Amino acid sequence: MKILVIDNVNYEDYPTGGILNFYRNMLPAFGNDLLLAGITTDNRTPTGKWTKREICGMEFDYYSMAQVTPSSARPFVPERITNCISIKRHINRILARNDFDILLTHKPEVVYFIPDKYLGKTCYILPGVGNPLAISRYPWARRFAKSYDRFFLMPKAAKTRWLLAAADYNARKGFAERSRGLIKAEHIIQFPTRFDDKYYYIDNNATREGKSIFVTVGRLGWFKGWKLMIDAFKIVNEKVPESELHFIGDGEDEKKIKEYIVSIGLENMVILDGKMSPEEIGKFLNKSSVFVMGSMMEGWSTTLVEACACGVPCVVTDFSSAREMVADGKNGFVVSGRDEKVFSQKMVEALRLDRDKVIEYDRRFERLAVSHLREDMERELQITN
Repeated sequence: MKILVIDNVNYEDYPTGGILNFYRNMLPAFGNDLLLAGITTDNRTPTGKWTKREICGMEFDYYSMAQVTPSSARPFVPERITNCISIKRHINRILARNDFDILLTHKPEVVYFIPDKYLGKTCYILPGVGNPLAISRYPWARRFAKSYDRFFLMPKAAKTRWLLAAADYNARKGFAERSRGLIKAEHIIQFPTRFDDKYYYIDNNATREGKSIFVTVGRLGWFKGWKLMIDAFKIVNEKVPESELHFIGDGEDEKKIKEYIVSIGLENMVILDGKMSPEEIGKFLNKSSVFVMGSMMEGWSTTLVEACACGVPCVVTDFSSAREMVADGKNGFVVSGRDEKVFSQKMVEALRLDRDKVIEYDRRFERLAVSHLREDMERELQITN
């Protein structure tokens, strides 16, 4: 069984996020059963032809669609448009080898350009069940959200053999309703994101003594709710002076966040740590007191799964799947609405949770360890060797 993966990532370290993490977990799980088509961020891998490339100590058949210069700044031309151009240019050459059993992608741009004859063996993993244009970094693009669903995404997605989503049933139902009858919610398979062995509980009680450390991980974008988290932390900091809020990640709003924390006098308490490796994030989560997320929209959040795997109490907004991972008063709190006073109250309450009981409750997330990834995927896709 061979799986052809097509996506606009380099499968190693760019661009960071949940999609890249999923593929990094697939590499050791499936090994040389994977054929990879993506991008490169170096000069060593040729573009426009199949070659061999070493990733994470393993060698893969690799097709590069484009060479990209890594950047967290918002490009002048949206990435979704440049992705479409490179995928359209290369899709037929990628598919010409025709020695794969399953085509897998997270990108709607890939699904759109796949010839219909291949959709019968295509697995489309929804990177989120919300409309991506509705939260676009480009305000003008948000006007096309409904047209994007109707003409770009849904007609092709409905023809794929498998639809997987890291989201709860209500979110999957909402996605199906947006398809105007083309897709049924029960045909969308729930497939949660995974964590690898870099995210696990370490006894760090001594590290946490004397200071309350709040942390969030993810892209520095407006839809991640950074203002809500900072405003809530300002209230918390008045009650718990020995506290800090850390942002791990980068993104287009980094400058805005820096300017905002200076304007409210929190530049010494709100810290932007930038990008970190998975190993570094795992260690940081373990020494943290509370994990927070203020997202307006999420699928099955990878970073939330990772925080739970580390046994960190979590305070999050009520996005898709939040209540499947966080139980109020057991391992954290889910906050409805976007009131910073309510959010701050739950942040303080989370500090008081018994960490040992949180860790015990979070043991149920062991089922989402990457060691089960291949077995679970083969079961859901009904793959037989």
